[in-house]
Amino acid sequence: MNLLLSLRQRFSNHIIRGKIITVLWITLTYTLIALFRFFETYASTVGKEDEYVIGFIEGILSKIIVIIPVGIIIGFSLVFLWERWLRKMDYVKAIFCILLFYTLIFFLFFPLDYILQSVSNSSQLNHSELLAYLETDEFKFIVLSNFIFWFIITFFIILFLSIRDKFGPITFVNFLKGKYHKPKREERIFMFMDLKSSTTIAERLGEEQYFKFLNDTFSIATPAILLTEGEIYQYVGDEIVISWITRKGINKVNCINCYYKVMKLLAEKAEYFEHTYGTQPAFKAGLHFGNVITGEMGIVKKEIVYSGDVLNTASRIQSLCNEMNTEILISHNLIKRIDLSDLQKQTKSMGIIDLRGKQEKIELVTLLDIDN
Repeated sequence: MNLLLSLRQRFSNHIIRGKIITVLWITLTYTLIALFRFFETYASTVGKEDEYVIGFIEGILSKIIVIIPVGIIIGFSLVFLWERWLRKMDYVKAIFCILLFYTLIFFLFFPLDYILQSVSNSSQLNHSELLAYLETDEFKFIVLSNFIFWFIITFFIILFLSIRDKFGPITFVNFLKGKYHKPKREERIFMFMDLKSSTTIAERLGEEQYFKFLNDTFSIATPAILLTEGEIYQYVGDEIVISWITRKGINKVNCINCYYKVMKLLAEKAEYFEHTYGTQPAFKAGLHFGNVITGEMGIVKKEIVYSGDVLNTASRIQSLCNEMNTEILISHNLIKRIDLSDLQKQTKSMGIIDLRGKQEKIELVTLLDIDN
């Protein structure tokens, strides 16, 4: 029980830390854009004595005072509050709610920005002139243009977050860097995790409930994958394909720890799954490593793709779990590269196997608790 509580705390801290970093990036983005717009406006108005021109330092301070809280509030709401809720809403309702929330924030903070600028320039514009200016078409146009501009920025931030979630954080960063713009050879570990008894569960639940069951299962498993530095390569029906650069997968036994941490997270939600679906999800897994060619594939729907025999081998290793009556199978070549001392597991050879479609035989091992 203490182990599960400790594991849950680590997952929670890892997820919260990642979300806080995202909020800080959103805030930084808002701040840099606001400062850029101010520099642009200041450069176009400086030196015009007959116009209301804010001082350079005062302008920077007013922007920072206003935009940082706005960035934090919008970033926090998007990352911590809105993400799950909006996924469950109708698309039109979701857009309406975002627009309503953004409008509220805008009209709370835009007057503050203008008041700060006016106070810092009280010698140029007295109180009566300020009130008169607020009634002019020029001021209304400024409000409208600012509203539209920041709404577009907010929309693109939401779009950016959605694209990042689609690719996964590690793959998305690599995509932005152009790391795989030209195909490259690299050594990777692959783990194929397949849902046990998936056909039976699907027949009993029906298509719609089975889809929700899979979605809940994958969502609950994701923090364990991220914590162990895994990259979700593909969802193939009821199967997850996870990948690591070899050094990351070997470090802290990440590639094997990932499987057991996924299973622990699912076990913690056993009551929820039993109550909602009348069954408990469990995976069988196969792991192998080797060289692959990694690169961007496609034009219209571009993806980062791995090509190599290691994927076929890992898939076939996983397919033998039922036949060998075990939950996890690992190639002997991979297990030789891993230090299992911190895992509290021991290896058991399952023999040298002739995999279908491969000329060379491969030795497979499974893992048992040390007590066994």
